Amino acid sequence: MKVSASDPNFGGKVPHLMCGKGDIADIVLLPGDPGRVAMFASLFDRFEIIASNREYTVGTGEYQGRRISVCSTGIGAPSTEIAVVELVELGAKALIRVGGTGVLQKEIACGDLVINTAAVRQGGSSIFYAPPEYPAVASHQVVTCLLEAGEKRGKACWTGISASIGSFFAGQGRPAAGIDFTTEDVCEKYKRLNVINMEMESETILTLGSLFGVYTGCICAVHANRETDEWLYDFEPAQREMCLTALDASVLLYERCLDKAVSK
Repeated sequence: MKVSASDPNFGGKVPHLMCGKGDIADIVLLPGDPGRVAMFASLFDRFEIIASNREYTVGTGEYQGRRISVCSTGIGAPSTEIAVVELVELGAKALIRVGGTGVLQKEIACGDLVINTAAVRQGGSSIFYAPPEYPAVASHQVVTCLLEAGEKRGKACWTGISASIGSFFAGQGRPAAGIDFTTEDVCEKYKRLNVINMEMESETILTLGSLFGVYTGCICAVHANRETDEWLYDFEPAQREMCLTALDASVLLYERCLDKAVSK
């Protein structure tokens, strides 16, 4: 028996995001931190919080005449999977991750922007949907819009592959409670593969987006450089620039893709 995520027992709302159809815009930006939704609210022309439940805070507003939603996913693949599935069920047509990341290339500075073209699938949840050899690839339309928006804002933008990992400590080569559980140099392993950054959510979004037929992308502000051991302790200015870049890119994506789809 096929069961809809928007079960009637929840009043027509999906059970985790606690939103119904009509609450969500065609484009949804996906920060991990619920607190980052408040930062977005200050950048919109008009913005309203729709729901707040567990790690999910959802708001929808208007930016440069375009309706855009923001939904926090929490940390890691399992909670991101829930958000993606429920947003697709509600009618989202584009999902763009916006977050923070650590980079592996010494030439990438803290505060720069990374726009991922694809991701190594180490998140854990997407394996239940597609075999390991199925690629996690961003939509080229979204990558192009993000790049153009970032360059127009004068930001240094780097493109490449992310290692999207379902572990913050051991999986990213960090000691856990003072104990080193790793048997190899994780950073060196991914550098040999020409991976440029590590984070925890993008591969889930990119893989599921391909399966469900929605546009996907990922843009992150650089919070740390693991090669140079530099860290950005006040990352709010970089996050703000990333959020504005994602909003400008969303306007471009409407103009180039979503508006045309509606007119057909």
